[in-house]
Amino acid sequence: MNREGIRGLLCVLCLFLPAVVAAAQSETPSIMTRVQREEDPELGDLIRLALENRKAKGEQALEILRKVTESYAQIKLLDQQIAEIARKAESAKLSEIRGELLLAKVELESKRTRELATLRETAGVIPTLPLEEQPIPTLNTYVSLQIIGERLYVLDGQKPFLEFWAAQRWAFVGLLSEKQTLEYLGGKLKDKEKLPVRIDVYYDSDTEAAGRNLRNKIIAVAKETSSQMATEVRLNRINFTGTGQATFYLRQGKITTFYTHEMQRPDGGPEPLVTGSVKPDDLEQHILWRLTKPKNVPLTFCIEHDQASASLAKQVADTATAVVKRLDIGDLVKVKMVPVEPVPESFFLGRWTGQTRGDIQAMDVRPDGVCQVTMGDRFGRDTTPGAIKAHATVLGRWFLTTNEIMVDIRDKNEWGTDHVYRGNPGDEGSLILDRGVLYPQGSWHDQGGPSMTLKKVK
Repeated sequence: MNREGIRGLLCVLCLFLPAVVAAAQSETPSIMTRVQREEDPELGDLIRLALENRKAKGEQALEILRKVTESYAQIKLLDQQIAEIARKAESAKLSEIRGELLLAKVELESKRTRELATLRETAGVIPTLPLEEQPIPTLNTYVSLQIIGERLYVLDGQKPFLEFWAAQRWAFVGLLSEKQTLEYLGGKLKDKEKLPVRIDVYYDSDTEAAGRNLRNKIIAVAKETSSQMATEVRLNRINFTGTGQATFYLRQGKITTFYTHEMQRPDGGPEPLVTGSVKPDDLEQHILWRLTKPKNVPLTFCIEHDQASASLAKQVADTATAVVKRLDIGDLVKVKMVPVEPVPESFFLGRWTGQTRGDIQAMDVRPDGVCQVTMGDRFGRDTTPGAIKAHATVLGRWFLTTNEIMVDIRDKNEWGTDHVYRGNPGDEGSLILDRGVLYPQGSWHDQGGPSMTLKKVK
């Protein structure tokens, strides 16, 4: 290009330069504006969080502001550098060059991690960690796994998820192999709508090592599905849940069973399952509850009956057998009928008074299912919240099994459930009372201490 052409081009550029500069200035905020206002939402949130966590004011606030901004800028730069090196390493043809690039990437990632640690310290932030606790109200999936031999008893929690175990419903998934269980969990962990997830792994003294091994495998699945930030895997040792028997007591054509609390029905219906009389239409719900309560299996359904209830006992046994067969858990759950010679109800009715020191000093058992109880010396057991004080008189309920009386006066123990007093006929017409508790399988357990002997007042 000759001199005249260059001179002409420069003239044109000079004519347009003010407009170009003005456009550039209009697109880029002034320095004063940028100092007084932060328009990056992510940096703005970090600054706000840091100032709130540190409760900073004055010079300290300005120092925290500077540190947060510097760390943020450094991390953003490192992100871009790592991404660029990763791109170049991916396209590099020589293995030597590729190795150097990957090494540089690792160094930058290490620097970024340190910078993140500095930013967290400055901002006063404890980060969310992989596999940490997932609060019950936030869950979208809740799974119970119980190790039984080489297989797993899998239950799927039903919404709404609740903290109180007696109100939580479960559905039986299956008695699965470890491979089947991991596949089942993997399907849930891949589905973002199923997150967050909590998985409880239950083990006993013989399966503790297996439980830890299973937890590690579940964690590996969570990492493979990139769901570890929304997954919690708990290891729980199985505490005593019962004798291994879930008993239905039948006398005079009526069915009775026992629970620690009012229980949520497996079908989600509004009427809870409670201690006392079992409606024949609800029988399957009572059976299913025992089978879908975590840790309750293996167990045996024991149908204890008098002669007058033999045909009803067969019906109960057939219903339990049908449910067990439908769930395909015959290896874990047995059903047996036990004929018993009943103790007449009239034996238990009336007023009783204690012949020995104990928790109960006197008791009036009335025909309407109500009893009035006067406590004796509590031996310090009345200090628990909800426990009945020594020498107090209270009303309660009583229930008959085939040959015993069970008395519930809402006398709380240290675990929050009721002490239930069991009475059996003793020598010379006496009544022998023992203090105990009910467990989730429905069985009663003696809580120790001397038996109480009561005599009927004539």
